[in-house]
Amino acid sequence: MNAIRKKDTPRKENQPVVAGTMLKDNVLARKRDIILKVIIVVFGFMLYANTLGHGYALDDTVTIWKNEFTQQGFAGIKDILSYDTMAGMFGKDMDEVAGGRYRPLSVVTFAIELEIFGKKTEAPDFSGDIVAAPFVGHSFNVIYYCLLLLLMYHVLKKLFRNHKPRYWFLSIPFLTVMLFAAHPLHTEVVANIKSRDEIMAFIFGLLALDCAIKFLENRDLTKRILLLVAIFVCIFLGSMSKETTVAFVFLIPLSLYFFYEPKVLDYVKVTIPAFIGALLYVIIRGNVIANQFGGEADLLLNNPFLNMTGGERYATVTYTLLLYLKLLVFPHPLTWDYYPYQIPTMHWTDWQVILSLLLHLGMIVVAIVYLLPKRKSVYSYAIFFYGATLILPSNLLFNVGAFMAERFLFMPSLGFSLAIAYTFAEVLPEKFPEKEKMWRNVTIAVLGIAALAFSAKTVTRNMDWKDSSTLFAHDVHVSVNSIKGNSSYASDLYTQSEGAEKRAAKCHGADSLACIAQRDSIMRTAIPYFEKALSFDSLNSESLVRIGNIYYKLDNDYDTMFKYYKQALHSNPLNRDVWNNTVGVLTYNIDNPEYEKAIWRDYAELSPNYYESYYQLGEIYYSANPKQNDSAVYYLSKAYSLNTAKFEIPFHLGMAYGNLNDFTKAKEYLLKADAMKEDAEVKKFLGIIYGSEGNPAEAYKYFSRSAQLNPNDPVVQQYAAQSKMEAGL
Repeated sequence: MNAIRKKDTPRKENQPVVAGTMLKDNVLARKRDIILKVIIVVFGFMLYANTLGHGYALDDTVTIWKNEFTQQGFAGIKDILSYDTMAGMFGKDMDEVAGGRYRPLSVVTFAIELEIFGKKTEAPDFSGDIVAAPFVGHSFNVIYYCLLLLLMYHVLKKLFRNHKPRYWFLSIPFLTVMLFAAHPLHTEVVANIKSRDEIMAFIFGLLALDCAIKFLENRDLTKRILLLVAIFVCIFLGSMSKETTVAFVFLIPLSLYFFYEPKVLDYVKVTIPAFIGALLYVIIRGNVIANQFGGEADLLLNNPFLNMTGGERYATVTYTLLLYLKLLVFPHPLTWDYYPYQIPTMHWTDWQVILSLLLHLGMIVVAIVYLLPKRKSVYSYAIFFYGATLILPSNLLFNVGAFMAERFLFMPSLGFSLAIAYTFAEVLPEKFPEKEKMWRNVTIAVLGIAALAFSAKTVTRNMDWKDSSTLFAHDVHVSVNSIKGNSSYASDLYTQSEGAEKRAAKCHGADSLACIAQRDSIMRTAIPYFEKALSFDSLNSESLVRIGNIYYKLDNDYDTMFKYYKQALHSNPLNRDVWNNTVGVLTYNIDNPEYEKAIWRDYAELSPNYYESYYQLGEIYYSANPKQNDSAVYYLSKAYSLNTAKFEIPFHLGMAYGNLNDFTKAKEYLLKADAMKEDAEVKKFLGIIYGSEGNPAEAYKYFSRSAQLNPNDPVVQQYAAQSKMEAGL
């Protein structure tokens, strides 16, 4: 195992050095350095140039085109900084994701882009107009990626300042960056605008490391203080982009230990501002998200380990760590979706888990053994970098809500790329110095083929990220056992069918029929994917509601629709889509009181603490011919006990009591209705009650106001005149 070289190794002895030669060499070195930087930027840009014409995909929904705050541009920045990252889509009081998300900085950049470059356009889900600028978003992602590559090269050159490459174009920093740039695992980060948070977090982390290096190199007190402040700012801003920057609180002193020889006090000086920057982020996050570390979610899509024992959970996590290593070496197939049950439940007796455990224990041993001062090795540093940047999203410390994700390897892949580059650029040639040219050719061939294969995979994978529809349609055939993948693809087809339906409403004749036929075809395509998702998770409410809607729209199959709706209420008793759709269908499409009562009774059993089913039952009995006032009072009273703010409940409850000649109760509830809203009918019947009680003055007050609200009611006009006369007014 090669230790890190601390001094230059001369290639030739007794070679005279003159000032002119040194100057010439420095000029040549600068020119070569510029060439390498140009290659890096051009290479990075060409890899992702085919994403510039892409639309929005996947989580761009949450952060951009369905994010109320982002859509406001500059005006939304305050809310972006003040709330959970998903609050702009789900509302300020949202609790959709266990543990919360607070990564506002990248979302702020989206808001700025929409303010400056955004244009009104139709939303991808046909829900209406939005402010959008996908070309700008993708362009900035590519620009930031290229800047990251340059910064990575710059920092690695400093770390390997004593490394003298045998061939200038095969240096460790250059090979590392080129391998990193080409790796297909990064397509999710660069091709998906939302994942800019990963790029920004990495940029700020490397900037902080660069400032720490400059701190060691600089003796000027003022500049050193400014550099310490810069470390604090970079770690804070990186964490505001994504929490993974916190890893640099550990990586900064680790990097200095491996590649420099700072004094103990210098470690403390550069680590303290980094720690304070991370701590400030945690404090702000805690103020924004009350339960920032969250509890264990009770929905499978937010907690993939929901139905596992502790042993199964950590065996499965260990298995995913093996998959990460596999993807680093052989990144195929790729998918955005590792939700249940794309990753199966694993056990400690499974050979894959045992292999993963042995491999990672071996990596830990190597990292520790070659951490010792006299045995320091780049391999140890690469392993520590990999582990430190993967530990947070790995599920080892806490549940992150998904088994794994390719974007989680964005930072860790630098450790992998560094180990490979170091092996070919330094270790193998040093092991066989007499065959240096052979290893040069081997390095060019092996790494060239790998870079070419990686690049081809990257460019082709980019096309899958064209938009959500393209991504879902492709990856559903990779993540075949995923609840999320199947339901997302089916839901996207459902959205497309809604678009066809809206187009049909604007067309006539054959065009309209063609759109309806297209809608039906898309819906029928979606059904098996919804059913597959439900076969894994029978309480997936989105799938249940939408497949129910499909059966209703295709065949007017109410029974099947309500079967799925009732199933959805098992997991979410307050599912708004279920309640709203049911009210609409039963009110406007079905004229069968007994059938309606049966549905609402079932709903009442499933959601006993929600008022709607009791209210609807009360309305059915109240509107019956003849009226069934006892039943109306029973159900409307239950509804009122659960909802005192809906005007119709006390109004009709008061009327039902009046029909039962219980005028005391009738007046009580009609007065409550009157306090909510000025209504001619409510005031009319209150006038009647007060008149029957022998209070003509009070009766006149209500009759006269009722007449003002409804001047076309001759009866109330007559009552008003009569009560006025009786009151002597």
